Amino acid sequence: MSVSQGFKQKWFEKGYEHFAFYGPKNLSINKLSQEIGSPRASFYHHFGDMQTFINELLDMHWQISQKFDSIGAQECKKFFPDLYLLLEQYPIPLKFSRQLFINRNNPVYNYLFVKTYYASAKAFVLKLFSKQFDLHHRDEDTYNLWLTVGESWYSRLDPNNLSAVKMQQLAEEIMNSVLKFISTGLYSKMQKSKEK
Repeated sequence: MSVSQGFKQKWFEKGYEHFAFYGPKNLSINKLSQEIGSPRASFYHHFGDMQTFINELLDMHWQISQKFDSIGAQECKKFFPDLYLLLEQYPIPLKFSRQLFINRNNPVYNYLFVKTYYASAKAFVLKLFSKQFDLHHRDEDTYNLWLTVGESWYSRLDPNNLSAVKMQQLAEEIMNSVLKFISTGLYSKMQKSKEK
């Protein structure tokens, strides 16, 4: 790898980390430049502008998410605790996903959040989720339920405590509330009215 390519990789790695920790609105070329020890001119040489850089970070996140899904499909046998043990190994990508969720008023971030969430569900999570909670709904309904749980989970996720235990506890709390709602019969009525 050339020196130039090495610095480009450093921009990527540090930029991905800053996006994950501080969000897209707080990305600063000056801060990144200082932290990686490369002049601002290097940034413009490699990326041209901040939007191009962010687009490449989003592509990078998609690649990391696909790797996560591949590993999850092979290694996760049960929803609890396997999914959360795997998530614990990906703290920065998880924080990146949380930033996409928090900033989903931007259609590009919302699209990538939904795309990665759906890809994980399709690759392995939905099967484990259905089995864990003995769900016998249509795939579309199960996915919508999983998406509702995920949105609540991301909105309450503590980025300073991404231990498997804490993340699983949060998921269990949310699912207990959802299952209570389903058992009231209101969920069935809503499903029937949707089918009409």
